[in-house]
Amino acid sequence: MSAVGLIGLGNMGLPVAKRLLGQGRDMLAFDIAARQLASAVESGAAAAQSVAAVARSCEVVILSLPTPTVVRAVVPQILASARAGLCIVDLSTNDPATARDMAALTAAARCRYIDAPVSGGPSRAATGELTLMVGGDDDAVASVRPLLAQIGKQVEHVGPAGCGCIAKLLNNYVALWNMAGVSQAFLAASKMGISIDRLHDVMCRSSGQSYSLSRNFPKIRSQDFSANFSLSLAEKDLRLALDLMNAAGHKTFAEDQLRQLFERSAQAGGERDVAAIYQTLASQGDGS
Repeated sequence: MSAVGLIGLGNMGLPVAKRLLGQGRDMLAFDIAARQLASAVESGAAAAQSVAAVARSCEVVILSLPTPTVVRAVVPQILASARAGLCIVDLSTNDPATARDMAALTAAARCRYIDAPVSGGPSRAATGELTLMVGGDDDAVASVRPLLAQIGKQVEHVGPAGCGCIAKLLNNYVALWNMAGVSQAFLAASKMGISIDRLHDVMCRSSGQSYSLSRNFPKIRSQDFSANFSLSLAEKDLRLALDLMNAAGHKTFAEDQLRQLFERSAQAGGERDVAAIYQTLASQGDGS
């Protein structure tokens, strides 16, 4: 089996790379950050000097990039050097229009593209327990399904190109609403004399249990907001989700307030974890 290419060794890309290397995959990796690339090399990857070098050498290229703008810049670079039949597996969180445009561009170059954004965070990336929300042609998805199964425990093919991004953005919209609710609940508990530890215990055994509760409470409890999923990325995902729903003619509840909460939080320190919206709400005094 030829080496898998991986471009983008950030918060998610690096643990995905290490997971695949641990599963015995050969890998040619590239990132503009030398430190990230060196970490992948220490885990067994070969280092590429450019996007073009990855494209020339690999039949499958995984992308894990921060924004749709970067994806739109990188995909043409891949196609300029790719052989016919190359498959791009894009783990990035994009808007569906970007995914559809990249799929059309890739097809014109006699290559294939699937959008496969992920959910679960770096810890689950490291153990191969992510959920992948996949959009793309049936044959293209089938051709890389064994690879996808090494990245994620759940591989959900939800439709043609762009549908993976729709599913991911709507998933993150719900999760981010929930994160705001979790923060407000613990702020209210503190003001009303209930131990947040006890409230957490109760909620974990009740209908308030959620991924956001399990994920955010330890950070709120310790006030350690070092990032697993940064506020800047959360704000980007929320903006894309809201814009997507607006474009479909769907005005969301309390949209302006939610946008403002995440924009203010990201402006105050976008490198912090998304759980730091707790700090933003606390600084407002009334938590509203």
